[in-house]
Amino acid sequence: MSARAFVRRRFFSQQRTPSPTQWQQYKPYLPTYATIGVCCSAYAYNLYADYAVKNKRNFRHRDFIDKNLIFDRVNYNAGRWWTMVTYSFMHTTGLHLAANMFVLSSFGPLSVALFGLPTTAALWLGGSVSAIKLSMIGEDFKKKKMDSGLAPTQITIQGRALPRGKPENEENIRHLGASGSMLSILAAIACRIPQHGVYIFPIPASIPIYGALGGFAFMSAVAYTQDLVPLFGHAGHLGGMAFGLFYYVLALRNKRFPKL
Repeated sequence: MSARAFVRRRFFSQQRTPSPTQWQQYKPYLPTYATIGVCCSAYAYNLYADYAVKNKRNFRHRDFIDKNLIFDRVNYNAGRWWTMVTYSFMHTTGLHLAANMFVLSSFGPLSVALFGLPTTAALWLGGSVSAIKLSMIGEDFKKKKMDSGLAPTQITIQGRALPRGKPENEENIRHLGASGSMLSILAAIACRIPQHGVYIFPIPASIPIYGALGGFAFMSAVAYTQDLVPLFGHAGHLGGMAFGLFYYVLALRNKRFPKL
C-alpha cells in the first residue's frame, strides 16, 4: 500500500456529506502544510532582510535573523538556545527550501499517520538539536586537526544567508535548514516500514527507504571525512538520522501502530 493510500484510508471517511468534525480528517496534512508555510515565510523574510540591507542600509531585520533564526557559536555562547531549533525553519536559497519542503510534503503526513503529531514533532525538534550537536563535535574535531597541522587552515562557512550585517568569521560556521529534522523523521519511518519504496532521481525504479537512507548516510560520512561539498552540513545530516534511529529503538519500537 502506498503512503498516500495509507494516509487516506486511516484519516478520510467515505462520507459524501462533510461532517462537523471533518477538519480532523485532515490532521496528517495540516501540520505538514503549516510547517511548510512557516519555512516559506522565514525564507521570504530573509529575502526582505537582504533587500533592506542593500537598498535601505537597514540592518535591523538582518540582525534579528542572525540572532534568532540561524545557529552559530556566537548565538550559542550568548545563551540563545532557541536557535538550536529555529534554524531548521530558515533556508539559504530557493532550491534549498524547495528540496526540503518537497521531502516534508512527501513524508510529513505519513509520519503523522504512523506515529501521531506529538511524536513527529519530537522527531523534528530532536533531529534539529542532534544535528547541531554532532555538527559542533565535528567542528571541534576539525579545528583540533587544523591546530595540529593535519588539516587545511580554512573552514568553509556552511549555509550562510547573505548579506550579513556584520563581518564574517571563518571559524564561526552558521547552520540553517530542515535537513537534520527531516532525516530524523525519515529514519524513524525507515525503521517502522523499511520496505517502503521511494524514488530518487534519476533512478527509474523505487528502492526501499532503508537502502536510500543507508546510502545517503554512507555518502554523507565519506563527504564529511574527505571535505567534499563543504557547503552541505554532512555531520548534521548524520546527527539527524542518528536521532531518528535511536528514538525509534528506545521509545517507539514496542509501541502499537496502525496496520498498513
